[in-house]
Order: sequence, then structure tokens, then C-alpha cells
Amino acid sequence: MKVIESYLRFTDWLNAKFAWIVAFLIVPMLAIMVWEIVLRYFFNSPSQWAYEISLFVFGAYIVLGGAYTHLSGGHVNVDIIWGKLSPRGRAILDIVTSGFAFLFLGVLFWTSLQITINSWQIGETTMSHWKPIYYPLRTTVPVACFLFLMQVLAKLIRDVAIAIKGEDVFPVKVPIPGMGPAASSNL
Repeated sequence: MKVIESYLRFTDWLNAKFAWIVAFLIVPMLAIMVWEIVLRYFFNSPSQWAYEISLFVFGAYIVLGGAYTHLSGGHVNVDIIWGKLSPRGRAILDIVTSGFAFLFLGVLFWTSLQITINSWQIGETTMSHWKPIYYPLRTTVPVACFLFLMQVLAKLIRDVAIAIKGEDVFPVKVPIPGMGPAASSNL
């Protein structure tokens, strides 16, 4: 039981901290876009790199936030069915559907890992004129998949406990905006 609690606490903490750090990617993305707007509209001299770099930063921002979104319950549910179930019924439905998440994320992790390794080996760059390196962005996908898989496993453990006991015996204990004081701890 202590091992399970430690895994859940560590996974929640890791994904919450990682999301907190990744959230700051919005700052360089904003700075790049402001820079590009100033160059383009005030000096009539757009850069070759701003659009592509902003896409890289935004791509990393999106994929690396998936695990935290799962932790905070931010992914879409089909509320027509899920919302009408009891907490135990929701947990059972989530257990059944978690297999799809594991399958999808497992395949995505493995495939993206192979592509990322190849990208690092060949020193992949983009096809644009200034040819920035591409492998750091590629690296974000397997990292994000791994973090997401950890969080899906944590959710599965919680759902199994709810299905068995009928109550949440392993509540999330990290600060999550919108979940109130019950979901806070010393992050």
C-alpha cells in the first residue's frame, strides 16, 4: 500500500511540477510573436525563423501538458453516459476505457521514440531556409507519452480502488486550479 501511495504521490507531483515549468514556455512564445509582429508591421522586415520557432515552442507546450491535463481531469468525457453514473460506475467505465489509452500511448511512445532516436542520430533539421535542428522538438513526444502513461497508470490505480471500495482512497494531493482546497498539498 505504501508503494502504491508513493507511486501516486510521485507521479502527481512530477506531472504537476513538469506542467508548472512547461507553462512558462508561453513567455518565449509570446516574445517571439511580438518580435515578429514588430518586425513585420513596423519595419516591413519579417524574420525567417519566428514563425517556425513559435510552432516548435507551441508544439512542445501542447504535448508536454497532456499528463497534467489528465491529472486535473481536463480531458473530454462523453458526459451523456459518464455523468449519469455513480462514482463507482465512472471508475469501472474508466477502467474499461483505460486500455485504449494504454494502447494508443504505448504505440505512440514506441513509434515516437524510434523516430526521435533516428532524428538525433542523423542530426535532423527542418526543410526551411535556415534549417533549425528538429530533434529537440521530436524528443518532447516520447517524454510526454511517458509522463502521460505514468499518469494513466495512476488514474487506473485510483479507479480500481474506487471500484473496489466505493470511495476515493487515493485522492489527488497536488494543487490543481478549480478543484478546491481538497486537492492541495505541499508541492
